[in-house]
Amino acid sequence: MSQLIVAPEWLVSAAGDLQEIDSALTAANAAAVVPTTGLLAAGADEVSAAVATLFAAHGREFEALSRQAGAFHAQFVQALNSGAGGYIAAEAAAASPLQTLEQGLLGVINGPTQLLLGRPLIGNGTDGTAARPNGGAGGLLYGKGGTGYSQTMPGMVGGSGGPAGLIGNGGAGGAGGPNAAGGPGGIGGWLYGNNGAAGIGSPVNVSVPLYMNSNFPVVNVSINGGPSVPVLLDTGAAGLVVPFWDIGLQHLGLPTGFNVIRYGNGVGILYADFNTTVDFGGGAVTSPTSVQVGILPFPTSLQGLTLIATGHAFGPSGHGILGIGPNINANVGGHANVVTTALPGQLNEGELINVPQGYLQFGPNTGTPITSVTGAPITTLDVQFGGYDPLGPYYPVTSIVDSGGNHGTIPGIILGTGQTSGIVPPGTTISISTNNNQTLLYSYTTTATDSPVVTGNVPMNTGLMPFALGPVYISNSPSGVGAVVFNYPPP
Repeated sequence: MSQLIVAPEWLVSAAGDLQEIDSALTAANAAAVVPTTGLLAAGADEVSAAVATLFAAHGREFEALSRQAGAFHAQFVQALNSGAGGYIAAEAAAASPLQTLEQGLLGVINGPTQLLLGRPLIGNGTDGTAARPNGGAGGLLYGKGGTGYSQTMPGMVGGSGGPAGLIGNGGAGGAGGPNAAGGPGGIGGWLYGNNGAAGIGSPVNVSVPLYMNSNFPVVNVSINGGPSVPVLLDTGAAGLVVPFWDIGLQHLGLPTGFNVIRYGNGVGILYADFNTTVDFGGGAVTSPTSVQVGILPFPTSLQGLTLIATGHAFGPSGHGILGIGPNINANVGGHANVVTTALPGQLNEGELINVPQGYLQFGPNTGTPITSVTGAPITTLDVQFGGYDPLGPYYPVTSIVDSGGNHGTIPGIILGTGQTSGIVPPGTTISISTNNNQTLLYSYTTTATDSPVVTGNVPMNTGLMPFALGPVYISNSPSGVGAVVFNYPPP
């Protein structure tokens, strides 16, 4: 016996069509009542009267038949509607046990992983809510990540999309509220699946915490959806270099190349280039950009050997170095990129480093510029000892404005004392200016615990000092050159 397949929506549609036909027939019948039952005799003779009577009788019979057809039509339409309702009820009754069975099976399958790992084995992640904006993780084996919650309040960042497991797409990030960033998309499946799209947003500036590790500024980053790790904020370098154990390996892809980077502290690192995202928090997430994943550190000096042996090959935190110097590559022949230039919108214009107040801000400079120099971090600075005097002797020196340079360095040749090692004597006042010593940038007096190291060669390294004195903005404009902007007045 062949199988009969009836879709309830078809029955409902057919009933509606027949109802329209019934309405049309009723209207036609009503229009025909007078012409078919109220015929007048064509003449006064007996034949005309008989003919009129005959046609009127036929008209009345037509009207009676029309009423019977209308009643049958109404009954048929009602039967179709009842049949559709019956099919829908039958489908619901049949689906309910199947849904119960499906939920029961998923409960048995997902129960152990949900209990042990807080995540199902099979199934989609839950979508974000106002209370919990981030989308939930998809099943470990199969399932897409949940969608991040879209904010409506100004300044609220959209929820993050949930990650997939082995197979599945990452959840889409939620939209940010007015003047806020959208949430990042979730990471796609290890074996198969696409990363979720980032949520729509329109941030102008985003601030993230900045804290000190001894005399080094540190911020947190998450690479390719990996753990949030502290990295050195280094204006004297370019490129984000992190060890391979600190990145998210899921859906990372293949490296685009291999190379070596060498730092001034005597450490070299063999790395692999990967194109992936960098999340600074607060909605500041880059588009896929080149990140240097460290494979093997090696010493280039005794100091470097000591740093590697003590676990500081990848900066003071041991987790990586974030170089944001715009003109490093042009001056030293490097090729690592500044990852903050891959931030969306105006966020890629530069970074405001506020060490005294403990934050790093991406986007346009929100402070009040007082003085500035072109070139970041490599530029020419005028150095003067013994207090600032615009008419006194000074020494123009190629310099590196280096937030990661610790206490900095001073070429011994400009001291005029014959000193080539050790530190600048405590109590020495050092003034740094520009424009042929006519514009003072900053000035400070050395101490026994905070004084630059004397070297026998150039360039000078400012170290952290200019950043410790007040907010400094590193501008990415002009492209490949940059500028250092001081948002505080000199003493």
